[in-house]
Amino acid sequence: MSLYRRAKIWWICIVHQGERVRRSTGTSDKKKAQQIHDQIKAELWTSRRQRNGHSWIDACTLWLTAAPRSESERYSLRAFNLAYRDRPLEECSTESFEEALVGKTPGTFNRYRAMITAILNHAQSMGWLATTPKIPLRKTAPQRIRFLTHEEWERLLDALPAHLKGPARFAVATGLRQRNVTHLAWSQVDLERSLAWVHPEESKSGKPIGVPLSSDAVAVLKEQAALRKEDCPWVFAYRGAPIAKIKSAWKRALERAELGDFVDGPDGEKVFQPNLRWHDLRHTWASWHVMSGTPVEVLQKLGGWSDLRMVMRYGHLAQDYLASFAENAKPWKPDNRPPKK
Repeated sequence: MSLYRRAKIWWICIVHQGERVRRSTGTSDKKKAQQIHDQIKAELWTSRRQRNGHSWIDACTLWLTAAPRSESERYSLRAFNLAYRDRPLEECSTESFEEALVGKTPGTFNRYRAMITAILNHAQSMGWLATTPKIPLRKTAPQRIRFLTHEEWERLLDALPAHLKGPARFAVATGLRQRNVTHLAWSQVDLERSLAWVHPEESKSGKPIGVPLSSDAVAVLKEQAALRKEDCPWVFAYRGAPIAKIKSAWKRALERAELGDFVDGPDGEKVFQPNLRWHDLRHTWASWHVMSGTPVEVLQKLGGWSDLRMVMRYGHLAQDYLASFAENAKPWKPDNRPPKK
């Protein structure tokens, strides 16, 4: 027991991070002894934090090396840390995590939450944290896939600033995720073979992705090649570097393209609420493929999905393609069997 009595005096015995702390409380009053016990325990945790000075990135590294992690987990952690500034662990709060996840769908928010919670719990098990901030789950509901019509796409393209037009056109032509587009290097492109590729460490599935380039995608790359300055390694460079953030420029373009609604803000003023994310360009690419008859098994390989269930979300859009099989539902007769060869 951490609190015990010897003669009439209460004593404390606390095992903290493998170290045993034993001392007298100097009182025979159990209530006062308990207060002294709790104070000493709190001071031990505070002292431990001050000695270690562990940060969020330290906790991430600890978690990554504690057990094998999938490339998908590593990819998600890299993406999150682009939005979450490193800080001492004791400054990691529920509010700071929720702020970094603003704009995420409930499903995406919950996936990040599970990863963050695992990192914090592991840090606590190592004695780096006394308590961990609790991040509430968000309710998820089936959501309609958002994709652009041709007319909406034309409006968006006209509204985008010059440095985002090429990346957006390439995203719609290839289905690549945002970072795979904005950080595409010329070393990942072979124009002669109309091919690009994504390295395993840069893909969500942790597997390399070969990207056959359509004529539209090739046209975008040739335009970028003509604009290339000196030996810049990036396809879609902005001031000599990859495009880091698009949030403000993207939102202004959506407002100009009328892809959203004006809603009442907290002070009663009208605030523009977009109804399209950059990731919906990938949904647009996939939806256009399916509606044009691309089988979902082929789409899975083109999009680099590791799970066919993710691709089946688009299956309901293939009505014209499926219609060719509608007449197959006829009464079956043995005479209808094809002749044996």
